[in-house]
Amino acid sequence: MPRTRVVGIAAVSLILATLMTFPLARVLVYSRDLLFVAAVIVVSRYAGITAGLIVSFLSVLIFDWYFDNTPHVLDFSVGGVVRAVVFGSLSVLVASLEQHRLQVMDRLLESNRTLQRALQEIKTLRGLLPICMHCKKIKTEREHWVEVEEYVRKHSEAQFTHGLCPSCYQKYYPDAYSQKPHPEIR
Repeated sequence: MPRTRVVGIAAVSLILATLMTFPLARVLVYSRDLLFVAAVIVVSRYAGITAGLIVSFLSVLIFDWYFDNTPHVLDFSVGGVVRAVVFGSLSVLVASLEQHRLQVMDRLLESNRTLQRALQEIKTLRGLLPICMHCKKIKTEREHWVEVEEYVRKHSEAQFTHGLCPSCYQKYYPDAYSQKPHPEIR
């Protein structure tokens, strides 16, 4: 992600959290951290763990400077340390969940591509095929009779190669079949 975008996301999140906390600080004394928590979550999700940790640290500083019991004095209390640990932990959690989500999405997209390729390769024959019991020609939708090979080639991706089964080999070439050893039949 471009550095300017990361800085922009972090700056906008912190500025909005700070500006929105001012009017709420008098009314919601115990919930003043919520907007800074939101800023940490947004930055960690969209800008990554490093930016999230930086915003966590800056959120603690801004909160301590403007909204704690002694405004405009950086006096880190136990509450400030707890806030820093919670914000940092939240940043790491959100960033790692986002990274895991992206990895899962990549695997899902790759699986979908694999399935799409497989679907493109599959062309199956279905239903009943009327076939002559003597010559093995297949009757088409237009009442034409075509060779099995032609029908299958037209309606699937299969290609034919011809071979000779052992029964036909023995039936049609008895002299060659009786010779020892038998050539490999395919």
